[in-house]
Amino acid sequence: MLDKNIFAIIVSCEPKDSLIRLYNSIKEQVDEIVIVDNNSCNKDSLEILKKLEKDVFIIHNKQNLGVAAALNQGLKIAIDKNYKWILTLDQDSEFLLNTYNCLLTSYETLKDREKTMIIAPKAIERVNLNKNILFDSKNVVWNDVVLNLTSGSLIKTAAFDKVGLFDDKLFIEQVDNDFCYRLIRSKYKIKVAQNINFIQEIGNAKKICGCIVRNHNSKRKYFLSKNVTIMLKRYFFTAPYTTTRYFLGGTIFSWLKVLLFEENKVKKILSGCKGFVDGVFNIYRNTKK
Repeated sequence: MLDKNIFAIIVSCEPKDSLIRLYNSIKEQVDEIVIVDNNSCNKDSLEILKKLEKDVFIIHNKQNLGVAAALNQGLKIAIDKNYKWILTLDQDSEFLLNTYNCLLTSYETLKDREKTMIIAPKAIERVNLNKNILFDSKNVVWNDVVLNLTSGSLIKTAAFDKVGLFDDKLFIEQVDNDFCYRLIRSKYKIKVAQNINFIQEIGNAKKICGCIVRNHNSKRKYFLSKNVTIMLKRYFFTAPYTTTRYFLGGTIFSWLKVLLFEENKVKKILSGCKGFVDGVFNIYRNTKK
């Protein structure tokens, strides 16, 4: 068996049964798992965490520190234990058996593996599950990408020495993109296996008139607009097309979807506009309450 040397970090906040499905899908694929929970208070969520606590170490944060800070808590443990690979996960993912053994076996054949800092399967959103789930372990097809989701990313621990930890000032949204942009700017590579899939749920996604509508709350809309604005300012000259596309998607097009398809329209759009203004002026409000 391939020596995996993988430390998995799951960030949770008010988890549902999907967290148990995630745990069951990766527990045999990694060497160690930590769950960093951001102040879950719901009774059902606490019961789920209690069930898992018998088998996995859980850090219980007394306030919501955000995705980036929670990931960094787990990272520091993994770095202290000298793990080679970090698997970053959120609570709404699910993986096929043997995914990471397959990816690592294929990674060892890459000519540019020394410059490759992230390898990952390709996400299929749960709302799109009518599509076929791909898993071709014999002939992995890699694509070099600029960005990849936090969840499912297998990151070399050495990458954090090269470009730093996750930016906890971002709190949530664009945390993964910020890290990827830093890698790309430093001439490292990110590879996604196009024919190895996993299932990912992002928000309370629904398909309406052919559009995926995620129905995030007003707080999430604020962080989305603010952080895509910050990414545009930070990394436009690193990735002009990608930063512009995400900026438009997280502001104008996001607000248009709210106007057409979502509830609490005024509150969400005002939160998004406030986020845009804060992003322009680099205002980082107290996000931990």
